Amino acid sequence: MKLSRILLVLALTLGMATQIYAAQTKPVELAADVIEYDSTTGIMTGQGTIKLTQGNAVVTGSNVNYNTKTQEAVITGGVKLVQDNAVMTAEELRSYDNNHIIASGDVELVKGDNTLTGPQIDYYADKSYAVINNNARLKMPDGIMTANKIEAYMSDNQIVGTGNVHIVSQTRQLDATADQASYYGAKGEQGRVVLTGNAKAVQEGNVLQGNKLTIYLDDNAVNAQGRTKLVIQPQ
Repeated sequence: MKLSRILLVLALTLGMATQIYAAQTKPVELAADVIEYDSTTGIMTGQGTIKLTQGNAVVTGSNVNYNTKTQEAVITGGVKLVQDNAVMTAEELRSYDNNHIIASGDVELVKGDNTLTGPQIDYYADKSYAVINNNARLKMPDGIMTANKIEAYMSDNQIVGTGNVHIVSQTRQLDATADQASYYGAKGEQGRVVLTGNAKAVQEGNVLQGNKLTIYLDDNAVNAQGRTKLVIQPQ
């Protein structure tokens, strides 16, 4: 199962979010039905059908409150963030301290055939870290991963799913569950997924259970550690 796509999709979340900050030296353009601007406070508000553009990031919604001095923003009402060929939708988008972005309310991030969803996505630019703290779901062409929580450590090329992790791939006839799943995709190394805590992998009817299972993505090999149980179906 190409779990490396998890990293790709979350990296895209990072890339879209940082456009709001990386383009700080570029002008901000706001279009709306009603616009108010206070030059003393630097606060700009827009109501109606709003469109906020900076660099190659475009955000639309119903209402916006943007502080031009701190570059902090609150956008509400059917928010849609478009950057290149990726789209993220949410009910609300907030930015804080030129570092922290929160997208909340039925968040959906679509990149090609990959869709990442959750009630809220938090991203911290200084740590290159993104997290979905509840009901995280990633749909890919060859499978689906769900977990209570999904974290992305972008600098380390690591993705961690925690709590009721479930990976399903009909294409590869794989069904895997665990308390935690960690994906490692460092450059020059073979990608792997490490399942820990009540780990179980079922593929083509064969069942492998153990305290720790490591799935190597390039060759579909599985390594088990600790007390392990293997059930092979006769061919």
